[in-house]
Amino acid sequence: MDEATKQRIIAMAEELAVNGELACADAHRIAAQLGISALEVSRVINRATQLRFFRCQLGLFGYGPKAEGKSKIVRPAERIPEEIDEALSERVRENHISCADLWELADRFKYPRLQMGNIAEAKGLRVRPCQLGCF
Repeated sequence: MDEATKQRIIAMAEELAVNGELACADAHRIAAQLGISALEVSRVINRATQLRFFRCQLGLFGYGPKAEGKSKIVRPAERIPEEIDEALSERVRENHISCADLWELADRFKYPRLQMGNIAEAKGLRVRPCQLGCF
């Protein structure tokens, strides 16, 4: 990646940041606007700024103090649509599913990303890897 692109990522991130934090959605928006991956955006931000990521679109981090147990908003889903459960099962490996897979399923079934996080929580699945490389 060239230096101009890195500087553009930094400028865009700093403009969108709130109190030193950049929302997951904003990092993905930057990636889409620049035609690069969210992971590339994340790497530049992590290496060149003091910004932290927050407000995971799956509800997994960034919603309050972790020390107080308030960082997540994900809650186990009360109901899992059968077609989503079947599609999810095809993608689970060793009790893990990727963030990208959950997003793809959310798009396919026109289901909110946060609700996909709730489904993963209800099934006891670990989400990994994160598209931003946070976990």
